[in-house]
Amino acid sequence: MNWKIKAHSLAVLSRLPAGRQMYHWLQRCAGTNKLQVERDLGRAYELVEMIHESGRFIEGAECLEIGTGWHPFVPMVLSLAGAKRVTTIDVNPWLTEAYVRATWSSLRDHIPEIAARCGLPEIEIRHRYGAGSKASTGLQEFLKRLRIEYRYPGDARVTGFPKDSVDVVVSSNVLEHIPRELQVEIHAETRRILRPGGVAAHRFNPQDHFATVDKTITHANFLQYTSEEWHWYGGSGLAYHNRLRAPDYRNLFEAAGLKLEVCRERIDQRSLKAIESGDLKIADEFAVYSPEELAVDYMWIVCRKKTVTGGVAHETPMEPAHRETEESLV
Repeated sequence: MNWKIKAHSLAVLSRLPAGRQMYHWLQRCAGTNKLQVERDLGRAYELVEMIHESGRFIEGAECLEIGTGWHPFVPMVLSLAGAKRVTTIDVNPWLTEAYVRATWSSLRDHIPEIAARCGLPEIEIRHRYGAGSKASTGLQEFLKRLRIEYRYPGDARVTGFPKDSVDVVVSSNVLEHIPRELQVEIHAETRRILRPGGVAAHRFNPQDHFATVDKTITHANFLQYTSEEWHWYGGSGLAYHNRLRAPDYRNLFEAAGLKLEVCRERIDQRSLKAIESGDLKIADEFAVYSPEELAVDYMWIVCRKKTVTGGVAHETPMEPAHRETEESLV
């Protein structure tokens, strides 16, 4: 599909009174929101492993997920990994009881893998899965058995959690859809609610999402347009993407008082070549970034709030971001 067709279609839906409901219906008809178990479990594992890499564990943790989406693989994996409670919040009403039950059922054949990736005995995962599979009625009742609370509408800027009450905050493929000014508030709220020693783990893709439906464009395609041009091409509403680059995300975390413990960036080589050769002309507003920064198409970040003693924030020196080429990742 030519990316402009999808972009304009989403732009139109975004401006219709019942556009979100129509979007959901079209997604279901086209099957584009169907279960993708291997992909979505892999994303959940990445978050678990990033949390472990930072020295934090999920057993007994109070967790918050920002952005529930269609299929709650992340909160379910956190639950099976032993989280005390997982609260998942979203601004969109995509989650349904049917999606929840389908997601949970899909995990049955992956219990040994879940145990291995979470570093836990398989018998523990099987016990938790069995306890969560008991008969229940309704979306919230089903999730309650899994120690998951779903909040819609949810606001990550004002979560309602007490100060210093959450151990882990996570998101997957969400931050790229949130405007810069809202991320300032979200990260400030994350810092407020995290306990000392708590962490926030985020995985997200700063790439042009329309490149997934149109292979003729690169992951950096949208960087050739000004903000005004991109807005009218369809980069707003249901297709909103903030187009922030890697340094912007790092700076937002640091400015909120969150110290980066893990920071990995993947560079899309095709985009990099197009930028360096001049085949992809970059809009002036992105001229401050290096070609490598422009070509980053995925990021993995874990951060911890800085401790304050005597009115001074303390942190350990951060190593430079570890960058990987697209080909180096499996």
